[in-house]
Amino acid sequence: MGAFITFPAVFLLIVLLAIAGYALGRNKALTFPAQSTHSRPHQHAWHVVFATAAPSLLIVTLWLFFAGIASNIYTNAVTPDDLIDVRLSAQDREGLTDREIEIREAVLRTQFIAGVRSLASALDGYVADGNATDADISGWNAEQEPIADRLRAGGQVLGPDVTNGMLSVAQIVRQFDRRVGTVGPIISLVLAIAGFVIALRRISAEFRARVVIERWITGLLIFASTMAVLATVAILAALMLPSLNFFREYGFFNFLFGMTWGPAGDVVGIPEGRDGSYQSALGFVPLIWGTLYISLVALLVAVPLGLLAAVYLSEFASRMTRSWVKPALEILAGVPTIVYGIFALITIGPFLQAVVGATVMPNTVSVMTAGVVMGMMLVPFISSLSDDVINAVPQAMRDGSLAIGATQAETVTQVILPAALPGIVGAIVLAASRAIGETMIVVLAAGALSNVQGIEPNPFGAVVTVTTRIVAVLTGEGSGFDSIDVLAVFALAFTLFFITLALNLLAQRMVAKYREQYD
Repeated sequence: MGAFITFPAVFLLIVLLAIAGYALGRNKALTFPAQSTHSRPHQHAWHVVFATAAPSLLIVTLWLFFAGIASNIYTNAVTPDDLIDVRLSAQDREGLTDREIEIREAVLRTQFIAGVRSLASALDGYVADGNATDADISGWNAEQEPIADRLRAGGQVLGPDVTNGMLSVAQIVRQFDRRVGTVGPIISLVLAIAGFVIALRRISAEFRARVVIERWITGLLIFASTMAVLATVAILAALMLPSLNFFREYGFFNFLFGMTWGPAGDVVGIPEGRDGSYQSALGFVPLIWGTLYISLVALLVAVPLGLLAAVYLSEFASRMTRSWVKPALEILAGVPTIVYGIFALITIGPFLQAVVGATVMPNTVSVMTAGVVMGMMLVPFISSLSDDVINAVPQAMRDGSLAIGATQAETVTQVILPAALPGIVGAIVLAASRAIGETMIVVLAAGALSNVQGIEPNPFGAVVTVTTRIVAVLTGEGSGFDSIDVLAVFALAFTLFFITLALNLLAQRMVAKYREQYD
């Protein structure tokens, strides 16, 4: 029975029940005299739909979210401490502070828990694909057969090698997940049926279905807004905990004002540590300099082109020209950023090097290479948004300006652009946020140095950006999540989050100021 009571199956049943509720509710409402009813038949029908689907789908959403958290907590609780070897050897402890040892031991436990969760998921998938039964896997012995190889051969993604201790805990966790995965759909289905029955029974000539529907819609909007806020909080929390660990160990001001970025083991002239290896120098300044430098070049390209294109399309172009040029510009917004990166690497970079010479631009990757191509990518964002804002300026303002003798160009510069300035500022800030967070173009076209000392003022020189380092470390360059070099990338993302937040707040302030002036 548990194989059939799943969230997808229950979701389909809820949808079918809601459709049936609409038909039954409307038919029942049609039996009342039209002059004696408060609400129309379709409003009664939608009331049944909302009462059937909304509470049950809310439970489904919350259950799916909290089930993973509950499973992680349960896995941690049922895993014996003696099963996890979190104690570092004397050789591993050498040269580490007490805090570094504590972090690495905590990470080892987290990695073991993640391995158990991965194994439980792999066992579920292996059974679901028909490769074995529950009775078969209950008798497996990791010391006598290659369980990991068998699961991988069955198409399952698996982390570390399997031990009997991991297997026993994974079996317990798997049973817990199956119980949670069965109870949640049952509760959702029962709630949907109850809402269906109660809503149908409430239909009467006096029932104010129209008012109730408005309350349902208001609640739905509140839920959507709340989920958006919670998503932001969840993202911030995911970045905050590793970042705080990093700041506690490395130092917030050492990170924020450091002028050198050099992970441990890379010879960058940093004094040696107690164990003979080079210590990490993880300064934020060189990376944010590269990020903002490229973003500035991109905006210098995108803002004039995008704004002039918007003014032309909205004020000077004929209707036929606009119908062709505007969609052509907006096509650029749909081009994958990896394509822009390749274009920068094989076309723009060599072209710029040929123009300025190899002495000025030793490599084809540079600030200008990435900035120019990123500016091309941002043009449709600025032009499309600015065009919509300019078109929203009342026609009476144009007519009044032309009536007192102003030319069309004077009307645009003295009347329309000032009135549309808040929206234009918003478009520019949106483009700046996109530029700061861009990844693939800067990975391919700006440079991928692992060591950076100071800032690079030459626009034709290579730089490293925040997103480049995050990609490099989290895709294989790092030495594991117990490394301070890896924890540093969470601090990079955490700091970048607040920089973009500050930009958005500044933009809101500017928009509010100019809106008061021109409203």
